[in-house]
Amino acid sequence: MSEQPKNWEDVHRELQREIISGQRHPRERLVEDEIIARTGATRHAVRLAFAELEKTGLVVRERNKGVHVRDYSIREIEELYEIRECLECQAARHFTRPVPGETIEALTEIAGRHREASRKQQFGAVFELNNRFHETLYRACGNRQLADAIQHYTFATHPIRTRAFTSGEIREVAIAEHFEMIDALAVGDADRLWRIIESHIRRPKDFYLKANAIGEYASIA
Repeated sequence: MSEQPKNWEDVHRELQREIISGQRHPRERLVEDEIIARTGATRHAVRLAFAELEKTGLVVRERNKGVHVRDYSIREIEELYEIRECLECQAARHFTRPVPGETIEALTEIAGRHREASRKQQFGAVFELNNRFHETLYRACGNRQLADAIQHYTFATHPIRTRAFTSGEIREVAIAEHFEMIDALAVGDADRLWRIIESHIRRPKDFYLKANAIGEYASIA
């Protein structure tokens, strides 16, 4: 009996996992016909999956060029992260008092699930729970427009951030930092919170730049 054709959610999860795990490389084109043949999904389902990946910033669609895994120049990366640091530092300044207990409970629950998914190498769940953790944190700052702006630029850097998911060492540091952020929020230590966030957002960027530099060198050698 043949395998059932995949729906768009299945195709989306599979492509998301391939991009996050590094199986799909920056600038690699996603070919509709190849994915249809491999998954048995309809063309409509594949296009819906592409749209969801585009929404979260993992791919871009260009006229006459199709859909490909998102990539950035070094200058674009530095500019994006300069904006992220400014926005997230400003949000951290809002946490000068302990946050409500229900927020601490929500963040702790998400961080625990993220830790479990990371140690099981369930990269799709790591991606979703990591996003949920930071969205919950920044929504608690009390400035909705600032939280929306942070979410926008976080999405813009998804291909950079997720490249580090394959590193168990970096994932463990991120897990520890999530719980450190919760501790800082619980006592209203805005300065400590920002120091943790600063390291937290820079580490994946440095990993991405180093990985790309090695890849470019290898392709030339």
